[in-house]
Amino acid sequence: MKMAEVMHMPLLKHAKIAAGQLGMNRSVASVNMMDAPDIIHYLKPNELLLTTAYAIKESPNDLLELVRQMADKQCAGLGIKTKRFISEIPASVRQLADELNFPIVEIPLDSPLGELTTQILSYILEKRTDELRYALETHQAFSRIVMEGKGMTGVMNSLSTLIQHPVLLIDHWGQVTVQSRSPHPISQQKKKTLSDLSKSIRTNGARYFSLLADQEPVSAFPIEIYRQRQGFILVLGAMLDDPFSVLAVEQAANVARFEFMKQYALEESSRRIKNEFFADFLDEQITSDEEIINRGKYYGLQKRQAYKCIVAGIDDSTEIYSKKFVGQEDSFNQFKDQIYEYLDDRFTRLKKPYILFTKAHQFVMLLPVEDAHAEPESEEQDWNGILRSIQDRLYEDLEVSLSFGVGNYAEQLTDIPACFHKALESLRSGYESRKKRFVQSYRVKELAELLRMIPHKNLKQFYDNTLKGLADSNDREDMNLIQTIAVYMENNCLISETAKQLYIHRNTVSYRLNKCEEILGRSLKDPNEVLKLRVALMVRTLLKT
Repeated sequence: MKMAEVMHMPLLKHAKIAAGQLGMNRSVASVNMMDAPDIIHYLKPNELLLTTAYAIKESPNDLLELVRQMADKQCAGLGIKTKRFISEIPASVRQLADELNFPIVEIPLDSPLGELTTQILSYILEKRTDELRYALETHQAFSRIVMEGKGMTGVMNSLSTLIQHPVLLIDHWGQVTVQSRSPHPISQQKKKTLSDLSKSIRTNGARYFSLLADQEPVSAFPIEIYRQRQGFILVLGAMLDDPFSVLAVEQAANVARFEFMKQYALEESSRRIKNEFFADFLDEQITSDEEIINRGKYYGLQKRQAYKCIVAGIDDSTEIYSKKFVGQEDSFNQFKDQIYEYLDDRFTRLKKPYILFTKAHQFVMLLPVEDAHAEPESEEQDWNGILRSIQDRLYEDLEVSLSFGVGNYAEQLTDIPACFHKALESLRSGYESRKKRFVQSYRVKELAELLRMIPHKNLKQFYDNTLKGLADSNDREDMNLIQTIAVYMENNCLISETAKQLYIHRNTVSYRLNKCEEILGRSLKDPNEVLKLRVALMVRTLLKT
């Protein structure tokens, strides 16, 4: 109940609000009656204190301090019986209460505080009983809707009818999963605004809160789904304060939480079985082609389909584990699950077929291709762009650095294990070069194998002649120049992409490249010179291994 409702009690019909009129919407959860000097230590938030002011009758300053402390403690208000131990409430106390919006009620002399306490408590208990009964009935009604097969759509429609406002159900990725029926359809732009807003919200145990979205009030009710991941029920066009409406939304949130958790448990179990199948397949533990075809069909593998394999790894995963998750295997698995779900979400948005699973600490993707021999370079460039975009978004959203090793094409299902190992080799090759957030294709590995056939002495001579003073320099500036050339080559000699990957200004990239041309005596615009530098940088990696 609110302080304003307390004023309607029969025993307070002659009482008056002495100060803090703007705080009459404070909630009253309990009532206390005490005249001890140290009373503040026994009070709780949302508690109304009734007193005769006997303990502070000789000290108005103590009453001033009591008001300040009660306001700090988020108490509901203070009821003082005057004309017994104090004749009136001091002006300084009333002024402070007005400043703090803290209600002070002047109680008539003929209103017994004991009876008044009992009356308020009885009203609170009666109202609580009504609320609990309503919550139970509402929860049962929502649960019945789910059991009847109407799902969360039925629950959200029923909730919207109860509270007379449209509602949205948001999952832990910030995606709108259910929208209630509404006479005024919600535009896609508005749903995107609310989706983006929910992604930025992180609550700390709040039951619900209100905010503004495009100047429209919205009430947000958090749903702790699992493993500290949060969804929301958003009530549009209202800052809810009616307790029964709030209870209705909370019960819908409880039902939604159970449904989300049930869905997650099923997905987790299915994912584990899927990972076990692909682990056995890639490790060539399944020798029967028929078994591969029959079991793989369930996960989307097609018998006469060519596939490209991509393996993703968490950069510095060993270091991350030792610093953040040592002895916390479950937490590390949750961390990997979060990345898996993120990748799954990003690939789903591409609206292209894919198969995603995990093997050990890597994430593996099988991508169907129409023709493994038709324009492979252009298709690879397209996928590299997609993978770089996913890298950037993942780092921006979750602060996780991820790299990709890209294998060649598997023209039949039995070629997939070999394709996987080549993608894994590409990933490891990138790590051996001490790179991060890279996309490494297997053809680079094939060229490296050819270079290893050349005598070490000849490789070293070519390397020194090509990179000259930068070849074996330990000078920090020279090492920055080598890194800039390497990233510049990886990004097809695009300055803007190089600057983006190195997190420096494009003018800095241009300056470094000009400096390299001066030192090397080569033009970085000459295709032949660029090819020599590409090979020299690859030789540099071989010489260091």
